[in-house]
Amino acid sequence: MSDSVIVIMAYDSYLSHAKSLMVNCRRQGKWKGDFCLLTVKDCDTSDMEGRGISVMRAPAQRNHLLKFWIYSPHFHQWKRVLYLDCDIIVQGDLNVAVDAMAEKLPAIVCDGGMEPEGGTVLGNWEHFDNIRGPGVEAHAEVYEKMRSQYWHLDELVFTMDAIFFAPETIPLGTMEKLQAVAEEFREINPIETDQPTANLVLYDRMAPMTKDICTWFAFDEPANRVACPNRGWRGDEEPTILHYWGDFAPWLVKAKDAGAYFNYRLNRVCRELYVENLAAFDTVFPRST
Repeated sequence: MSDSVIVIMAYDSYLSHAKSLMVNCRRQGKWKGDFCLLTVKDCDTSDMEGRGISVMRAPAQRNHLLKFWIYSPHFHQWKRVLYLDCDIIVQGDLNVAVDAMAEKLPAIVCDGGMEPEGGTVLGNWEHFDNIRGPGVEAHAEVYEKMRSQYWHLDELVFTMDAIFFAPETIPLGTMEKLQAVAEEFREINPIETDQPTANLVLYDRMAPMTKDICTWFAFDEPANRVACPNRGWRGDEEPTILHYWGDFAPWLVKAKDAGAYFNYRLNRVCRELYVENLAAFDTVFPRST
């Protein structure tokens, strides 16, 4: 057992994506640590078992809030946790990246927090509020209540696609606090996305990964590798982790001229790399005899 673990969250329909990403972490990311699949209690994980992959079944009532369980005592068996969304491609050495992020502990190290285009913490809540239901204008009292409780609503938002932390530094009750706050403001987060709540509860503890570690895929395309001081980009970053976001996910078939078709660091078509890694799952993670 390693002292570091990569946690990937998946339900039944996303298990193949988790498998491909695990192989990607081993092959292209050279990961030497452990893996843990975080899932719901009724997910069929039989094809994951017996391969050296830990499985945590959370008794989550609502799947969209499952990510809060990475802060549960279950993960105290490891010293360092790197959580990754399934719609990620690893294109560099994860061991080096984890060692670099460890210098920021005891912070919770997250993607984002530095990009104006990502918007503010409040803007993130307003975005999800407007997706369904009556929207922001109908919830003036709720936002007034939120502003009275949290100082940082106008700060730049962190995204929850990649998260690194030391479990022993997470106060007991953090997971329950996240659940409670999600319930408190459920009215303005109708699709129950975990990111707005995490930014409310954990913001004081968060620190940015920076683009040397992680960024959205578009910023690492050759045309966008330019210095941009007002966004904190030097232009010469070589991020280890690329987040592709659901509409650009590596498993999707795309036209050659479409965004997220090609990974330039690995010199591979994203979909082809995804399929190749998925096909190698049994080889990279053989069942124990």
